[in-house]
Amino acid sequence: MMEKNKHDIIVVGAGPIGSYTAYLLAKEGFDVGIFEKKPAIGKDVNCTGIVSRECFHRFALPSHVTRKRIHSIRAISPSGNSLSYVSGLPVAYVVDRGLLDYEMNQMAVKEGAVCYLDANVERIETGSGSFSIAMRQGKKTMREFSARAGVIATGFEINGIQGLYAKPMSFLFGIQTDVIMSDVSDVEVYFGKKVAPGSFGWVVPTNGNTEKIGLMVEKNPAGLLKEFLRHPLIEQRLYSCTNAIQCSPIPIRRVSKSYAERLLIVGEAAGQVKTTTGGGIYFGLLCAEIAANTVIKAFRQGDYSEKMLKEYEIIWRKRIEPELKAGILLRNIFSRFSDRQIDHLVDLAKRNGIQPVIENASFDWHKGLIQYLIRHFVSKKLFAK
Repeated sequence: MMEKNKHDIIVVGAGPIGSYTAYLLAKEGFDVGIFEKKPAIGKDVNCTGIVSRECFHRFALPSHVTRKRIHSIRAISPSGNSLSYVSGLPVAYVVDRGLLDYEMNQMAVKEGAVCYLDANVERIETGSGSFSIAMRQGKKTMREFSARAGVIATGFEINGIQGLYAKPMSFLFGIQTDVIMSDVSDVEVYFGKKVAPGSFGWVVPTNGNTEKIGLMVEKNPAGLLKEFLRHPLIEQRLYSCTNAIQCSPIPIRRVSKSYAERLLIVGEAAGQVKTTTGGGIYFGLLCAEIAANTVIKAFRQGDYSEKMLKEYEIIWRKRIEPELKAGILLRNIFSRFSDRQIDHLVDLAKRNGIQPVIENASFDWHKGLIQYLIRHFVSKKLFAK
């Protein structure tokens, strides 16, 4: 017979989204249990670590996780033509993502949450008047925990848990490695069919010693990364490359339903990811707040029904779904571009002075910029190229 334990709320996943949800709930006095399958918080995280200035200050993220301020971004077309954007204020920060995960988890723990590491959640059930999980730590005996409500923030690993919904309908692969390169002062974004068909590759400076180089693609991530490292603008500046390569799926579609009786799904597990860049921290934290507020309301009313928890989905979709749909539209259009059309688009942007438009755009909210680009640059003339 399995050992049984109880919490008010169970959070599965101790990334920044799960830990922030747990922090908000523990801060309100709830007994929160966090279950993380990794043996250490922040271990082997596949993330470039770019967090916008708006996100950093909106959620009061700890300043010591910052590794570099980003003031400039350079877009490179297939032919090597480039378009640069420079800002006096930092538009974003490169953070130590492993340290960010750890610090956000510590925020929850300091408010009283209990964190179980190396905790492989194998089964979830929401019937019989409770939310329950079956969890095993290493080779130990399976243990069962129950709560009045649960939040799933596992990222794409949601599919490894019995009793949960299927993964988001569509995804890309994010793959990257650490390198040492010369002359990398900007974030560099590369476009082209040979780099990342329908998407982009990147070079991101980190702490002055290494850079992260990677791409986001639909298929063949390892092969395309290998070719990207041979790009003329990369190879001539490349000193060394580590053998450590990180690759993971990034959802670009939402789950059909992010709630059930006594259950909410938040963050990447729900597809709450920028469909333009694949970034999940800002939208995930926003939705974590909505999830926490919904759970608090459910506790106050003693109502954990689907009807009650549906409010979470209504609010988060109203908040970010227009952005997600705009990003999908841009991806669908961009995937049809030839390399020649991408070159022409960069030329048009340079000639027409897109800098003022970008200056008024948001690093996190892309809908307005996408609509402008489609209206002014994605024309019949461009598709005729």
